[in-house]
Amino acid sequence: MGRHSAWKKWARGAAVLWGSFTLVFLIFTAVPDPARQLAGQQADPEVIADLQARFGLDQPAWVRYGRALQALSPLGALEGGGWGMRWPSLGQSYVRPASVGSLLLEALPATGLLALTALLFALCLGLPMGLIAARNPGGWFDRIAVGGSVLGMRAPSFFMAILVGYVFAVKWGGWTGLPLTGSLWDLDEQGQTTLALRNLILPAFTLGLRPLAVLSQLMRGAALDVLSAPHVQTARAFGASETEVLRHHVLRNALNPVVTAASGWLAQLLAGAVFVEFVFGWRGLGFLLFEALEQHDLPVVMGGVLLVSFTFVAVNAMADLTYRVLDPRATQG
Repeated sequence: MGRHSAWKKWARGAAVLWGSFTLVFLIFTAVPDPARQLAGQQADPEVIADLQARFGLDQPAWVRYGRALQALSPLGALEGGGWGMRWPSLGQSYVRPASVGSLLLEALPATGLLALTALLFALCLGLPMGLIAARNPGGWFDRIAVGGSVLGMRAPSFFMAILVGYVFAVKWGGWTGLPLTGSLWDLDEQGQTTLALRNLILPAFTLGLRPLAVLSQLMRGAALDVLSAPHVQTARAFGASETEVLRHHVLRNALNPVVTAASGWLAQLLAGAVFVEFVFGWRGLGFLLFEALEQHDLPVVMGGVLLVSFTFVAVNAMADLTYRVLDPRATQG
């Protein structure tokens, strides 16, 4: 049963990747001619025809779809001749003289660092908040935590990015010393490239607000369920302190739904970093996709969507393994 279930999950993940790619491809076939958008409305028809031929836009949609799927296949024709295993190709950018894969790999580390930092911030603050709120439900801290979580879950990321940037970088910038815009690498006074981790603080804080709200409430609800369980009541009856109860009985049992939610949030943060990266000038995957949409660079957008979809599948698979480690009963049946 376990092996059969694993194959079903892998098949479902492959279906998600194929469906995401197909949906984005169909959407982009309905947009105006990309070659005309790239060349400009007043461009010579010969220039437009040349762009169409260069990028294969003069072919029918089903031909382009088949070629794109063939390029993504790890098995196919090799450059030196013959057939064999190869790296999947996402095609060439319409605007930049580089492959889509190289552009995504160049931008991914900055977004990965931003998403991991935001998730780490949400976990480190959300788990203690949920436990403290569950320890005294209805108390002043519980009311503040619940109210703040509702606000954090409902506030749009774009609005929060503008608000956080204005308050901490513009209004209080002289006190915090934090810049409004900046990426992972900056130029110093000598013109040399230096690592600028302080530019990470505001975008990571903004991106982590929503998962912080969700994870703290999940931890609170799970902890309340465990605190009312019979074995916890027995531990208290035998003289276990509240700290021991929370550490030995509540935390481990309440982590399962939190781990599942955190794994989903990691992929969502990669996808949701577009607006945050744009506001703070953080040059990562989101910033690259925003520029690609603005420049009608469709291969880059399609490659970015496929990369985010793959991240969803991979992260969910790792979350499933983590869930089985935390709860061995999940492997039964």
